[in-house]
Amino acid sequence: MIYDLVIVGAGPAGITASIYASCFKLRHVVIGKVLGGQMVLAPDIINYPGYEEISGQMLTDTMINQVKKLGGEVVVDEVVRIEKITNERPFLFTLHTKSHDVYEAKTVILATGTERRKLNVPGETQYTGRGVYYCAICEKQDYEGKEVAVVGGGNSAAQAAVQLAQAASKVSIIYRGAELRGDPIWLSEIGKNPKITVFYNTRITEIAGNGIHVTHVNIELVKGSNPSNSEALANAIATEKVFIEIGGVPGTALVIPLGVQTDTGGYIHVDPLLATNIPGIFAAGDLVSYGLSIEQISTAIGLGARATASVFAYLKNQKAPSVWGQTQIKR
Repeated sequence: MIYDLVIVGAGPAGITASIYASCFKLRHVVIGKVLGGQMVLAPDIINYPGYEEISGQMLTDTMINQVKKLGGEVVVDEVVRIEKITNERPFLFTLHTKSHDVYEAKTVILATGTERRKLNVPGETQYTGRGVYYCAICEKQDYEGKEVAVVGGGNSAAQAAVQLAQAASKVSIIYRGAELRGDPIWLSEIGKNPKITVFYNTRITEIAGNGIHVTHVNIELVKGSNPSNSEALANAIATEKVFIEIGGVPGTALVIPLGVQTDTGGYIHVDPLLATNIPGIFAAGDLVSYGLSIEQISTAIGLGARATASVFAYLKNQKAPSVWGQTQIKR
């Protein structure tokens, strides 16, 4: 079988791409190694329209059920290689998976997202979702009056600290560098907020708790660092929540051999139609340039829909239809 479209990645961008592909009557399949992608790590999502609060797993289940109800095919597997096997439009691509299956497609949407960087310290996996989080602005705001910690020194960490300080009793920024790298506006807010303390040249060695939730983090000075306020600390910081804001790695390694262009940060460069420089290859979600994605479920969904509309236009040489309900889907 030659698919009209293979969607690589089963996060919100890839799932949405499938929903729209079904509405556009494109023969397609979604291949992803984790259903929901990074979304499943979020225990309490409060900024997704339509739900006052929902877990990432529940939102994933709802989306996947919708995909299947519309006739979409979902395969839990990992694409390990993509090859272009024809040189005439529409090009034909083969996708090889970890389980040795091979798929042929006229177009591909890359929606592999980003992998949140981990600290890889004891306790991190154990307390993920029970005090350890990777997106402060995504989580339920139940930290009022509590002590929290933010790990990182860039804009995401600085912004998270300022937001958390609006309700938390104390915010500890733990950063292995000697100086925060955020925008001046965030650094200014941090400097004048008495709730926020920055511990420079410091790293977490363990995230500890009582078996149910986080209670504190163990820390140490980074080897070779100059003295700072850090050595005045004990070896631990009390905290009930740890927000790890050290960025993510775009999942673009798969397409580098094809010659797909990326920006200086390793994200895929796309045009306004979300097309890459390789005809037939499109991208959506968190792995596209930061100007289009803010690493939120809502933006990933919008990009997934846009990418599928572009695929339809590419294959059919006409604008994608606007589809709102079952009565408008041509059988």
